[in-house]
Amino acid sequence: MKLLHRQSILTCPELDEAIHQAETDKLMLQILDLPNYDCDILVTFEDDFHKKMNSSLSYESNIHRIFEFIEMQDIKNGVDALLTSENHLAFRTYGQHYTADGKDSMLTALVTVKCYDEGMVPIDMSRFFDRPNQDLTKELLGKE
Repeated sequence: MKLLHRQSILTCPELDEAIHQAETDKLMLQILDLPNYDCDILVTFEDDFHKKMNSSLSYESNIHRIFEFIEMQDIKNGVDALLTSENHLAFRTYGQHYTADGKDSMLTALVTVKCYDEGMVPIDMSRFFDRPNQDLTKELLGKE
């Protein structure tokens, strides 16, 4: 998977959280500028405890409603946007910390968005999204 941020929200120093949020806001606007593609949304739990307890969840929706699905997840510790190896848009959500079986962990889920054009032709989302450029960082930090 390819991260669509400069760095994961989990590794951002406090000063870089504003950059991560600006990248997320920019991504949201890009999504809303796209046609409202039909999509399949797959929610998969990635942390060990929830992966064993819950099966993946599948939904049919459209891309402009993706933020509703993300907000339904526990996002206490943030969200990263990614492109999968199949060039689908994905969001890794980081929830609250917990202890299970004597191990500390964090609720983590992957929300994968598979968009389709007319005739259910899969859309290569890498056409629309790439890693953020340096201009955003310069704008936020007031540097040229």
